[in-house]
Amino acid sequence: MKTIYLVPHSHYDAVWAFTKEDYFFINIEKILKPAIDMMADPGYRFLIEQTALLEEIEHRNPSLFADISQYVATGQIEIAGGEYLMSDTMLPGGETLVRQILFGKNYVREKLGVATPVMWGADAFGFNAQMPQIYLKAGFRYFAFRRGADRPAPTEFWWQGLDGSRILTHWMPLGYRAGLFLDELDDSYQKLAPVAATEHILMPSGSGSIPPQPETAAAVRRWNRRHKDARMVVSRARDFFQALEKSADGLEIRTGEQYSGHYSRVFPHCTSSRMWLKQQQRHYEHRILASEKWVTMGWLLGVPYPVDAFRDSWKKVLWGAFHDVAPGTGMDEGYEEAHHNYDYLNSHLTQVLSSFLELVQDNLAAPADIIVFNPLSWPVRNWVEVELGFDRGVIRRIGGLFGGGSDVEVEILEATRYSDDSYHTVRLGFVAAVPAFGFCTYRIVKNGLKPPSGSRLRNRGNSIQNQFFRLEIDPGNGLLDLYMDGKHLCFGNELVVEEETGDLYYHRQNMAGDIRTESEAGVTFGRFRMKHFEIEKTPLRRVVRMESDYYSLIWPYRLQDKLRPVLWRHSYLSVSKTIVVYHDIPRIDCVIRIDNRHPQMQLRLKFATDIKSPQYTSEIQFGAVSRPVNQSKDTGTGDEVEKPSGIFPAQNWVDYSDDERGLTLVNKGLPSHEVCDGAIYTTLLRSILMLSSDGITGPAVPTPDAQEFKKYTYEYSLFPHHGDWKTARSYQVGHEVNTGLSAFQLHLSPRRRKVFPEAFSFIEASPGNIILSACKRAEDGSGIILRLYEAGGEETAAVVRFFSPVSAGTVTPADDNGLIRHPSGVKLVNLLEEEIEDLGHDAGSINLEFKPFEIVSLKIIF
Repeated sequence: MKTIYLVPHSHYDAVWAFTKEDYFFINIEKILKPAIDMMADPGYRFLIEQTALLEEIEHRNPSLFADISQYVATGQIEIAGGEYLMSDTMLPGGETLVRQILFGKNYVREKLGVATPVMWGADAFGFNAQMPQIYLKAGFRYFAFRRGADRPAPTEFWWQGLDGSRILTHWMPLGYRAGLFLDELDDSYQKLAPVAATEHILMPSGSGSIPPQPETAAAVRRWNRRHKDARMVVSRARDFFQALEKSADGLEIRTGEQYSGHYSRVFPHCTSSRMWLKQQQRHYEHRILASEKWVTMGWLLGVPYPVDAFRDSWKKVLWGAFHDVAPGTGMDEGYEEAHHNYDYLNSHLTQVLSSFLELVQDNLAAPADIIVFNPLSWPVRNWVEVELGFDRGVIRRIGGLFGGGSDVEVEILEATRYSDDSYHTVRLGFVAAVPAFGFCTYRIVKNGLKPPSGSRLRNRGNSIQNQFFRLEIDPGNGLLDLYMDGKHLCFGNELVVEEETGDLYYHRQNMAGDIRTESEAGVTFGRFRMKHFEIEKTPLRRVVRMESDYYSLIWPYRLQDKLRPVLWRHSYLSVSKTIVVYHDIPRIDCVIRIDNRHPQMQLRLKFATDIKSPQYTSEIQFGAVSRPVNQSKDTGTGDEVEKPSGIFPAQNWVDYSDDERGLTLVNKGLPSHEVCDGAIYTTLLRSILMLSSDGITGPAVPTPDAQEFKKYTYEYSLFPHHGDWKTARSYQVGHEVNTGLSAFQLHLSPRRRKVFPEAFSFIEASPGNIILSACKRAEDGSGIILRLYEAGGEETAAVVRFFSPVSAGTVTPADDNGLIRHPSGVKLVNLLEEEIEDLGHDAGSINLEFKPFEIVSLKIIF
């Protein structure tokens, strides 16, 4: 006999079409209070998703929280999912996804005393390919989700992650409203039964911010009276999965990401809605992880750890990762809090780092002027800039730096001087070489340095060449041609202006082609006009600067091959570009600044390559996936909910390679991309007038702020390379661009204790495909947590080296019960920091075996 598990629930939107306070009122007063009243029926059940709501109830309404706690204990209320906030899983970083679960599950365990075995993905816009591993290592056994399934049936299967992890999974083919309309239960049953893999059928009964229905139990009784071959029960999600698990051995196995729009909407174009959100979220994800690493090292060396401050900062990052915040798919007012959160993070993360900087400064073995920090787990050689200030008469000349055992050339970017011609302030740029997860100090050298021998930057006209590649730039339009080994690789850095008639969820356009491109394709009436072009030459770099405007109308606009324009009218888009080529860094750094006043426009960046490959690779959380090219050319089958768009989100980079060479495009908060006809596209902005323009995805709310009438700065890098992304280690370049090095001025300390040498590494992971994702104080305060992952898709024997030997443990006298053994060594833990295995080392390093794309978490006692 078939069993239908009707699961009452309500999906909590922290912010979307209403404000945060509106949703608190709706969910507390109109949903959870009535749900508590319905608990008088011992057969009633209700599912709560997210702990941020529970945390707010605990503060605002302790009586209601006590009632919820009571019914959680009896099993009538189920906590499923249990994230702090239901995260988007495609856009935020992997560590952010882990913290959503860690914060949420710890709260549920500490405040409510229960575990949360069911991951409830009711509304996230698709799921990345690492989620099975993340969920399993965070203590989930089961996964139910709504959006992104790549097949219509069966609805139950084992979902396998990149590392081979498998989680028992159910896809909601009718969404989370399958059992919402109690007079249509028969219709839902007839649709769900044929696609279910077993006799067990899950029927979620709820919606976004909809009150519970008191008539639920009566409707179920009526249904059961009419059906003899099936039984419906008001249930918890875990009851369904526990029953399913008994016959799960024969279920099919699926791999890869669940990000198909064929059967449910995943809204791929929201990856370019409100681009400032994407940029800020990426920036502060990298920044908080770097700050956390340094503060953790400071804690090991005796500096108090700011537990509450970091928890508060992380909650602001987690707010930005919420599934209606990160995609930018809500009304304008909902993002005011995100603005405030990022402003807070900007000031606060600077403050928390000051104590660690002071610690290092006070313990340097030799005086120095500059310190450069590298939070990455491999040695990094990268461009860095630093602001310096001096007293009158102290520094009159800066000829270079000395650090890391060698002379270092510098570029003076800006300077002010006192009246005696000594330096007041200086901004220096140089290439720093810094050990893995460590620092290097530099002293100012007053006399000029002898330039090192070897290949140098060369210019011939508008051609720039270093030891890695040659770049040719057209001064008429600013577009570049890139050559490697004498062979053309790429033409581009081209802005493409397209019509935008869509909404925050979907890009749409009526025009068959482009409005205009910088290579003069598109509508004949308009054109880009170059205003300024220059190449600045220094021994270390070539910096190309250009400025242009886009005009919607020129005259004459016919016979343009013969006649020069004499009238330029209607300019609503101003552009400045900077291209930087380094002497000895194998990448090209680019900056575009946009002053946009153009409505209903999509602006994309295009790089047309000479590569011919059927697939490209995109970084995802803790790994990478390959996808077919030219997906936007797929006309579909006609029965899909969303037609293929070719648009996908990336983490730090996208790579397009063949067997011999490739091009990695590293983005800084520009996730939305497409690879089509050999070209890599990335979306810079979409000018949107409405939250939803179809009345299906959401309400028709005007969104004036989403028109993007703003000044934007976009940063990205090109990394041409031999071989594929694995050979080139594109994953390292992606982190080096996004995390970067941080430089600070040092001052002499009278308390200097001469502990640290001029270059020092705290932790190093090798080989280079093992990446340290996080270093933090353990939640219980007993040690530190290191989270590492394998980034190249290869089985790897790894070594993690520490700056200090791992503790062997100590035994001290206790009371009459005997002795207390203090924790020691290295412990393998899960993502909740629960111990799995004692690895028991007391040395300064540990050997680990990684499966492809495996995430490994360690607890270390020094």
